[in-house]
Amino acid sequence: MFTYYLCVFAKSIKVKVALSIINSKSLSRKKINQLLEKSGLTVGEDSAVTTPFFCEFGRVSIGNNVYINASCVFLDNANIRIGDNSLVGPHVTLSTANHPCEPSKRHASVISSPITIGKNVWLGAGVVVLPGVTIGDNSVIAANSVVKGNVPENVLFAGAPAIFKRNI
Repeated sequence: MFTYYLCVFAKSIKVKVALSIINSKSLSRKKINQLLEKSGLTVGEDSAVTTPFFCEFGRVSIGNNVYINASCVFLDNANIRIGDNSLVGPHVTLSTANHPCEPSKRHASVISSPITIGKNVWLGAGVVVLPGVTIGDNSVIAANSVVKGNVPENVLFAGAPAIFKRNI
């Protein structure tokens, strides 16, 4: 068990060092992607991550031709996958981490569930996606929405909590 935690800690340090460099310097898209990949993230062809950007463990897979705008926070205790041709607006939070509601258990454990963003998805500015959510292909999540449940393909969701608005 100690070895497992040591490996997780080492990976987290590697990610933090890469992000420190990326977020403090003016680097090309190619250099940013190389540093992200060296720290464990998967970044597809023609994808761009605008700084500042934050993740913790490098459990992020970014498809081809994806654009991630500035000031995004990916809490990647579990895997986060973003499909090809997707757009992630500024100040978006993808959080795979949660805690028990009971006060006595809250500090003792983290409950993690993966997030999957389909292909051709657009997450507007300030969107929050909670643990365990899957967003279907071609869907749009309006700015400042909070997504707490799965979203089907080809729909517009908006609000807090995000609800169905119309088909696309």
